[in-house]
Amino acid sequence: MLSLAVIGFQAMIAASLVIVRFLGAANNKPDWLFWAAFGWTAFTFAFVFASPLILLQLVVIWGVTAWIRPKDEDAPGPPSKLETLTADDEDWQRYFQHQCESPAEVAFLDAMVEAYILTPEKGRLRGGGLTLQMQVPVKNYRLDFLIDNGLIVEVDGAQWHSSPEAIERDAERDKALAAKGYEILRIPAKVTLYKPDDAIKQVRQARSVWMARKAKARASRAQGADGTFADQKLLTHEPKFSISGLVASVENGLDSFTAGMNGISTDLKQFNERARKWAEEDRERVAKEAEDRKRRLEAEVDAMDPETRIIYDRLMKKLEE
Repeated sequence: MLSLAVIGFQAMIAASLVIVRFLGAANNKPDWLFWAAFGWTAFTFAFVFASPLILLQLVVIWGVTAWIRPKDEDAPGPPSKLETLTADDEDWQRYFQHQCESPAEVAFLDAMVEAYILTPEKGRLRGGGLTLQMQVPVKNYRLDFLIDNGLIVEVDGAQWHSSPEAIERDAERDKALAAKGYEILRIPAKVTLYKPDDAIKQVRQARSVWMARKAKARASRAQGADGTFADQKLLTHEPKFSISGLVASVENGLDSFTAGMNGISTDLKQFNERARKWAEEDRERVAKEAEDRKRRLEAEVDAMDPETRIIYDRLMKKLEE
């Protein structure tokens, strides 16, 4: 009977620790589990006098605690390869391509890297005032691409997204993500594969609409209940300070800066294209001049008298040697 009582008491300790673990998780208090374990440990040393029983009880307390402890208490693992990549690393783009799940996603990634001159930074791609993430877990979903933490880009292949069931499933997914404040852009896989420039154009348009919508929402938040804005109230000498107005001003400034950077990126790309064109024209001009000089030299050689031709041939032979 004593052994059954001991087993029952240990089972009660284990059950209490499990209950505390779930209560702590429900209330965002993961440390409750460890406080309960410390409490049982103090109880053991205070009221248990048999040495074997003390050892058994401590094993149960801390064994169960270690088994059911919250995962967020685990030590963080080493950074992934993507998080350590920089623009100086060779073939960094290839590592990001391996994260894609289809050739269409690879094509979209390559087009974005070229259009915005993206480079790796802490597992993300940044450039042209834009941040691009891949395979991002949100809620119960995994996003193909996420731009600036707000614009979702899904690359849809006809095989998986054209059936009525798939269309309904995608609509439910988009509705759930839109409810969390995301903007969703779906691009057919054939567009990213065969018309990547059109895919980039869709991204620019969707991003402009999304940024305009954000700016309008911020303006609405900054507007007071009486219909006036913070700057208008200052003109009436009312001693009021609007945090939302300040935030809106800062974010509008950031949006303007982002738009400016995008313009600079576009101008830089156009300049590079013109520079390549100029270089190609210079190469063609030099090649043409060299060809003309060669023809004139051959004509002059043909017009030489025999003695001069012999001297010329000897000189050319020495130069070749």
